[in-house]
Amino acid sequence: MENRASRRYFGAVTIVFLLSYILLNSSKWTNNIFYAFVALPGLLFLIKERGAGLLQHPLSWAWLAFLIWFLVPAALAGDGQFYKHILYVSLFVFVVAGLLDPDLFRKPELVRGLFWIVCVYILASSTYGYLTGRFIFGERVGLLPGRMDNVIYASIWLFCALALAMPIWVKERRWVEALVGVALSLIAVAFVLQTRTALVGAAFLFAAWAAYGIWRFPRRGLQGLLLLVVTLAVVLWLVHDESWFLSLFSRGDAYRIELFQILTGEWRNCGWMLGCGVDFKTTQTLTGGMPIQHPHNIFVALGLYTGAVSLALFVVVMAMTLWHAWRLRDAWGIYLACALVMLNFDGSKLIGNPDELWPLVLLPAAMVLGRVLQQSRRTTF
Repeated sequence: MENRASRRYFGAVTIVFLLSYILLNSSKWTNNIFYAFVALPGLLFLIKERGAGLLQHPLSWAWLAFLIWFLVPAALAGDGQFYKHILYVSLFVFVVAGLLDPDLFRKPELVRGLFWIVCVYILASSTYGYLTGRFIFGERVGLLPGRMDNVIYASIWLFCALALAMPIWVKERRWVEALVGVALSLIAVAFVLQTRTALVGAAFLFAAWAAYGIWRFPRRGLQGLLLLVVTLAVVLWLVHDESWFLSLFSRGDAYRIELFQILTGEWRNCGWMLGCGVDFKTTQTLTGGMPIQHPHNIFVALGLYTGAVSLALFVVVMAMTLWHAWRLRDAWGIYLACALVMLNFDGSKLIGNPDELWPLVLLPAAMVLGRVLQQSRRTTF
């Protein structure tokens, strides 16, 4: 009974923590909610429950090896703050995996609710911006209210949530809701936010669904793919001359290739194994003298700041997580896969205070770990 009550508590505060990204406009509040209501109680309960069975599976040990490695760059940098960041990330992953009811975040009502909350957040915020004159209708909405104010991260979250919701819609035959959800997602990222990163995620997600549909139901899958291609062709023909559509291509590659070349060059100069350090800031600039804020690639960021060992361990952890998600048919795996695809074009340090990468990478990975541990316990007993 005590364990059941604690798991209800951690489920509730995790939901509150995620809602803070949308409802609160200060990173300080999001951080405080995590520290006070998730991290500290989670640490106490993990100690009380002797690790909550976390180290009963190789995936947990892979996570532990990945997180322990960051003590090396922390020691080299002599940065006491980075030790705290390692602890925060570790607590979030292990609290979500070990102290939550794994079935809670797979309930259809919560999964569908997550998608619609993120979708309404983007569309309602944009509508308010249009009505108040902050943004001109048809031009890019460049900033959202709340902790998730970065439109690229918000659009990534939207398509991750869409990936999570789609299996529920198909299973429950909610075809109208599915069509509306897909249409609104595409409108949100193509017309409202105009983020090409999310369009890459959309292409990946729809390609994955098309491949799965053709594999399971060859005839219907091919018919559905043909219908999708025809619909897409018609839509593109209708909007191909619109200024908002042309603006998607006018920005070129947004310096992503140049960023990759410069920062991998910096990484090579510092040394592949250990990288350039957690506090590294490049003095090089992009064409035109534009300063470089961060790598815009989660994988390059890991290598640049903490070296090839951290990158290799991360790839191992993610590969193991995705394999187990596929084995268990866990939709949080496709959520994570979509996030990793899109974060090839954005994303920076994974180890830090609660930021946008936590609900995009750490949350789904921890959810899969929790399901793996649950399955392991059932097999044992």
